[in-house]
Amino acid sequence: MTLTVWVLLVLPLLVLYAARPELLDPERVVATLRASGQSVLVGYLILSIVRPFTLVPSSVLIVVLTLLYPDRPWFVMVSSLGGIVLAALLIYYFFEFLGLGDLFERKHARQVRWLEGQMHQKGFWIVVGWSMCPFVPTDAICYVAGTVRMPLQTFAVGVALGELPIVVFYVWATGTVLAA
Repeated sequence: MTLTVWVLLVLPLLVLYAARPELLDPERVVATLRASGQSVLVGYLILSIVRPFTLVPSSVLIVVLTLLYPDRPWFVMVSSLGGIVLAALLIYYFFEFLGLGDLFERKHARQVRWLEGQMHQKGFWIVVGWSMCPFVPTDAICYVAGTVRMPLQTFAVGVALGELPIVVFYVWATGTVLAA
């Protein structure tokens, strides 16, 4: 279901890009988004929160917001981190509802059981460490934390602490490239 929705959203963009690539020129897109005013921020926050359903990596959103607001890195960091934590909480609560829990159980049952055992022992540090690794899906640890009903505040703080260095890096790196 999620993949179908994603394909239905991305396919028209790919066709548009193939037919009229000048419309999706990065400078033009940034100028258009900047002209949108506050509505772009609302859209960004909504996309950040529903990101797990769209399969858009949070790194892409962080880079885009940094391009839109290169002179406001603290704003970009706080907004991005807030969106990441809200998306993590959404997964924590709704992973089973979406049927993703069954998918993980079927494909990775042994790993999920091991991780659940570890979560009962040292869950906070697992969430921090897992969230800190840029090439592992944070969504998976959100599922496990929700499944074992890790305390919500502990989970949210763990995700925020783990994602913070990644968010800072993306904002800094994008800002550095823009300044060059």
